[in-house]
Amino acid sequence: MQRRQRVRRLGGYKWAIILIIAVVLIGFDLLVDNASIVNRGIVVGLAVDSSGDLIELAAQVILPRSGGSASGGNDFMIFTSSGETMQDAVEKLSVSMGVKASLAHCTLVVLGEDLLRSKSDYVLKFLLRSPYFADNTLLVAASGKAKEVLAAKVPINDVASYHMQRMMQGVQREAGVNACVIKDYFANYHYIGGANFMPVAVVENCEYSPVGPDKEGSEGAQLLDLSRTLVLTREGYAFVLDYDASRGLSYVKGNLNDGTIIFVSDCSQERDVVILDSKCRLKVNSENSVTSEIDVKVKRNDLPTAQDGMIVNALSTRERERICESIRGQVLACFEECQKQDIDIFHLGEHIYRKYGEEWRKNQNKLYIRNIDFEVKVDLEVK
Repeated sequence: MQRRQRVRRLGGYKWAIILIIAVVLIGFDLLVDNASIVNRGIVVGLAVDSSGDLIELAAQVILPRSGGSASGGNDFMIFTSSGETMQDAVEKLSVSMGVKASLAHCTLVVLGEDLLRSKSDYVLKFLLRSPYFADNTLLVAASGKAKEVLAAKVPINDVASYHMQRMMQGVQREAGVNACVIKDYFANYHYIGGANFMPVAVVENCEYSPVGPDKEGSEGAQLLDLSRTLVLTREGYAFVLDYDASRGLSYVKGNLNDGTIIFVSDCSQERDVVILDSKCRLKVNSENSVTSEIDVKVKRNDLPTAQDGMIVNALSTRERERICESIRGQVLACFEECQKQDIDIFHLGEHIYRKYGEEWRKNQNKLYIRNIDFEVKVDLEVK
């Protein structure tokens, strides 16, 4: 009897020892895999280019000093890698940097023009499926090499990726800047027609005269212009919308609270108003008729005028009509430009399908956008 009890005790000790060893090994493994922040390269922006059969990456990286709290702040550098596949190129980033590449804080991905014309579908699907990138990672097209956009030296902040993120995802959403994240891209991809869009980043040199202790290091500053928009289909690169058409797209697809509208005043002079709020509703009238109802709230950008001893801050009826016509013209310019290319940029087919169901889709072909009458109504409120 006593012998059996001893055997049971020894067996219990054995399993307890095995459990302790397992816990220690698992904990040690976790500590090894989770490298310290000092040993990580935090990627805040990624540029993807195509060079022949290779994928070229350029990563804008934060290298923390002493845990990120030392005087002098953090270092920002650009590291490059290349590979036959995206996975191969991403894995080689850590080798290039000398520390583990961390993509959890990557705010945007810039795609080069050559890549968008040849390998966009493959790269974008990798971004969606990869565990490295969040669904709200911004997508930006480059008018040339993506690496040049990421390396642009903007006047206010040396980190171009942060600068573009604020322009697209800041509190103020400006007319003409059509932001696109990975999640929205693939939602649009599966809509009827499969039309997509993303802002085009253009690097421009600017005359900048800095004042202050760091003025010598701020020469040769550059501006990043996002006022044009790339239109894509499921087949890939289509064409680029100009300034007016890009603004028209933003009125329909986004809620705006920044930007100006230029119009001609009753005195035949150019004036502008500031956008305070903008919302759009798409109303399906029939199987081939849709109305865009846009509500815009604005305020004058110039000082009030005195008239008969009273402060006048209102716009005349004719000035209001000119503002509405400016908005209407930009929206129609976007629609008509895409209609010529048989691209449903406003996803009107999706709205019609939701109202009329599968019967409507069965009777349509890929050129359904040619037969849709699109009307724009603008309701203006002046504060």
